[in-house]
Amino acid sequence: MAKKYAMCAAAVCLGGLAAPAIVRRLDHLRSTGGAGDPRCTGGKEVMEVQSRDGTTIHAEYCGDGGPTVFFAHGWTCNHTIFRHQMAHLCDRYRVVAMDQRGHGKSGMPASMDFGTDRLAEDLKAVIDAFAPEEFAIVGHSMGGFTAFKFCQHFGEEYRGGLKGMMIIDSTGTDVLESIYMSGAVRRFYPFPLSNFLVLGGRENGLVELGREMLRNTSLAYLICRWAAFGKKPPAGEVEMQREMSFTTRVPVTALAAKACFDYHVEEHLPQVDVPVLMFVGTKDKLTSAKANRRTCGLLPDARLVVYEDAGHSTHLERTKELNAEMDAFMESCFAG
Repeated sequence: MAKKYAMCAAAVCLGGLAAPAIVRRLDHLRSTGGAGDPRCTGGKEVMEVQSRDGTTIHAEYCGDGGPTVFFAHGWTCNHTIFRHQMAHLCDRYRVVAMDQRGHGKSGMPASMDFGTDRLAEDLKAVIDAFAPEEFAIVGHSMGGFTAFKFCQHFGEEYRGGLKGMMIIDSTGTDVLESIYMSGAVRRFYPFPLSNFLVLGGRENGLVELGREMLRNTSLAYLICRWAAFGKKPPAGEVEMQREMSFTTRVPVTALAAKACFDYHVEEHLPQVDVPVLMFVGTKDKLTSAKANRRTCGLLPDARLVVYEDAGHSTHLERTKELNAEMDAFMESCFAG
């Protein structure tokens, strides 16, 4: 009998270990084609910008004429997450995508400050470097926090120039209210989770080695699939999310997560005086549809588009539909 139980336990363990690889393989078999690599017309150019605190911010841009659209990505991502939107818009607008501090090719802040107020300063530095007469901001997840914080601190300075914001899978309410299992998370934040994240913000060679070993595994794929996507995600996009997330250094991951938990801008939302278009998926585990509806209700001029069964990456899961909505919104913003 003991041998039988041992064999059953071993079978369960092996099944659990094999499950991520099976899910990954099935996703690839179901998906048609890969993530693709759409290119901007005429190719992209690079600009390095110094933020207020001296942090170097990497930005890539394409398109010569028309108003400018600035893209700010989310936690553990980089500017390439907007490649579909950049390629789609670059024949009509100048499109600029930045890497948030510590992410992608941007530098690490000497202060190790990843607060959303600093992210807003980084965005301002990029906008000032291009000095557009008219512009819009597109923010995904943490990039949405960046956009709202930019509007809070610098909206008056750019009155008349900032024409609108497009917020993808983000929120103007506290993250602790919108994240999956928010009730349980609240019990552990700030203590002890905040302390744990601060500890994770310290450089540790062994931890980085573990991240690198995990990076290409099916378990890493499954983690990203669960956290960032809804039902039946395109496998190529999950693979790109996995690569972005698991090449982001652990201190950045930890301290940027803490910044997101500490983010608060709700009281400012009624003062946002530009049109806002919001997107969210019903399966979003990081910024819920409920929180998005409340954010939309607090904004003076906002519209929310909800995608059934999409997760935290609607611009990757519903690319054609979202791009069409984005076209109409940008045309409306810059109609004057």
